Amino acid sequence: MESERREQIRRIFEGFLRERARAIRRLRIEDLDVNPFLIRLLSKELGLNDARSIVRWLVNQRLERGTVTAFGIALQNAAKVFSEGTGVEGADILKTREGRHYYIQVKSGPNPIPKEQAKRIADLLRSAQRRNRGSVALFGMCYGTREQVSSIVRKYIGEEGSIDWLAGREFWEFISGDPHCVDEIYAIAAEVGEAFRDSQGQTLAEILEAKLDELEQEFQALYGASGEPMWRNLLERNT
Repeated sequence: MESERREQIRRIFEGFLRERARAIRRLRIEDLDVNPFLIRLLSKELGLNDARSIVRWLVNQRLERGTVTAFGIALQNAAKVFSEGTGVEGADILKTREGRHYYIQVKSGPNPIPKEQAKRIADLLRSAQRRNRGSVALFGMCYGTREQVSSIVRKYIGEEGSIDWLAGREFWEFISGDPHCVDEIYAIAAEVGEAFRDSQGQTLAEILEAKLDELEQEFQALYGASGEPMWRNLLERNT
């Protein structure tokens, strides 16, 4: 991979981690979705028996949802590093191979998408294809194997939509021309994760632990530290 593209992907991954750091620092106790019934139901199985354990679980729940979505966008942006540019609606990437243009819409992974969204993707890709006679429309997924691709993609984009699709290693090889591209991107992710520090010189783990300390104190002030008084307050203040 060319050094310029490697650096672009590195910056995308670093930007993702910086935004995660900012998201953690911005968290407030009122941002947490305190469902007293669910917490009580899972308390024994997950060891949710005091302020710290409950706060950690609530924070992890919130961060995981945002992290998956945000990194999906980061992966899509990494794929666009290999684009030759496109202004055509419905296509994120334009590739030219052996004189033929390929219009590609990119999603992060093979996880299921709604049927109507899949139909819309196929419509947009066919529209992009019609704008350039002789071009090819493709649907690309940044990770996953062909076996993991959802039945909705197979049916409504592939079979009924007449759009071919690529997943994981074959996708990265197609857009880069390099069979080892996915391995390099994987290595960049590891390097960035190992070296990351935010603007205050802290790792994500350090930022998270400091935030948990802060939120634990706020949780205790609202509900108590543990025991029956805590469980009673959790219910009374959230129903």
